[in-house]
Amino acid sequence: MMLLAAITGVCAAVLLLAAGYLFGVKQGFKAREQLRLLNFQQADGLQKLRERLTQQQQSDADIQSLRTELNKVQQALTPLIQRERLGFALANLQTGAGRHRDLMSLIDQIAANGNFSAVLLNDAEGLPLAASSNTKDFDDRLAMISSMVLLLADRISRDNAPNPLAVMVHDESNKLTLCRIFRIGGKRLLLTAVSTDAQLLPTALDPALAKLDTVLSA
Repeated sequence: MMLLAAITGVCAAVLLLAAGYLFGVKQGFKAREQLRLLNFQQADGLQKLRERLTQQQQSDADIQSLRTELNKVQQALTPLIQRERLGFALANLQTGAGRHRDLMSLIDQIAANGNFSAVLLNDAEGLPLAASSNTKDFDDRLAMISSMVLLLADRISRDNAPNPLAVMVHDESNKLTLCRIFRIGGKRLLLTAVSTDAQLLPTALDPALAKLDTVLSA
């Protein structure tokens, strides 16, 4: 009986150890499955994060590219906008009744609204009729340029050649002198303006000619 009891005890111990081992294996399998699932979830989250970062970087690149293109468009349009503003400003000058002081006021407005360093109005002989208040430092130079432009225009228009309407002089100080030849009442006149605007066109003074006609014809 004692031997049977001993054998039974040993068998029970073996069964208990086996059950514990199987339970441990089962728990270990569950733990490994949970760990594998967690690793998969983390890997999936990391991949999504990488995709978001890539999309964000692509979005930032697109935004930067768009900004670059907008800057290029703005740079291209800036000269056109400046010309339109100048044309509008010179076309809306205030004119008086046609007296000499009204002519002086009009020339000062052309200088101020056009941001010109000096403005001078000459007759066909090159003699000054009016000058802006800021022309003092340019008197001799502008008078010489005006005379030369009128002489040059006469030579160019010989033999029925088209009459020149404008002449531009660009000097080494980066100043532009624009001379616009026009007629009022059959009289030839010359309007000269000095500017530092590199985008200035030969037609820049044209909007002011109608105002000069109004004052000089009164």
